[in-house]
Amino acid sequence: MKRHLFALLLACAALPAMASETPAPLPVVVAESELFEIVGRLDAAGLILHVDTAPDNAPVLDASLGLEVAGREIQAVFRSAEGDYLVADANWLTPLRQPGEHLLSFTLLAGDEADLLSGELIVDAAAPMPAAGRQLSPWLGGGLLALFGLIGSVWFYRRRRGVQA
Repeated sequence: MKRHLFALLLACAALPAMASETPAPLPVVVAESELFEIVGRLDAAGLILHVDTAPDNAPVLDASLGLEVAGREIQAVFRSAEGDYLVADANWLTPLRQPGEHLLSFTLLAGDEADLLSGELIVDAAAPMPAAGRQLSPWLGGGLLALFGLIGSVWFYRRRRGVQA
């Protein structure tokens, strides 16, 4: 009985990996000019942007990066530890999280150089926005809970009846 219980527990532990689907790609924006390249992704933390120089792909650090979408402007915050720029304002990001095509304009001031760039962020209606952390589907979580309850009940019943495996 103990071997069967152990094998069943191992099988249950593997269920989330077997049930996981290929995650939908995150919405991405790319903006390029002769001077700079901006690549950004929209995830649970916000809009994360990486800025490089176009000729040699050297990272552009600690620049001033402004964004505008549908007449609403915001300044991205440079994160020195990550080497990227972040827009985390939930109110500003709310329209970007809606399905559709969103045209973004970027104003970049890096040292003595300045540039205006634009890119399109496409959010697929079928791809839900990721939440923070990995989550199990409610059905899978409920099924695992029911399975563990059943296993515990059978074990308890057999222990009380004094049946040895």
